[in-house]
Amino acid sequence: MSVSLEELLQTLLSAERAGVQVASASLRECRDPALRPLLEQILAGEGESCRRLLACMQHLGLEPNRQTGEFYARAMAIDDLHERLAFIDRGQRWVIRKLQEALPDCADPLVRGELETVLRIHEENSAATPA
Repeated sequence: MSVSLEELLQTLLSAERAGVQVASASLRECRDPALRPLLEQILAGEGESCRRLLACMQHLGLEPNRQTGEFYARAMAIDDLHERLAFIDRGQRWVIRKLQEALPDCADPLVRGELETVLRIHEENSAATPA
């Protein structure tokens, strides 16, 4: 059974909010200059994804939720920043899978374009994360 477009957008928006908070908090904690550019890239991508998801919701006349996904608490429970980055990357790949599953059924051109951009942002961020 597929999830509705509204459910997908609400779920992704909550996840992206969590991603913004995790990346922001991680950036504040980061003492490794080599990791800062990646965290800045992730933070920018999560923020851009939030804006694009909100644009989709506005276009569809949907009221965005105010929730932050549970990803934040789970990620911040990981003290080691390298391990947290690996967890963040698993979150990036989760978003990629969700979007890859949903895009073939997305008929609205504006929403499809925005979701394709969100997908590309997450693919780029995941590819930039060290294995």
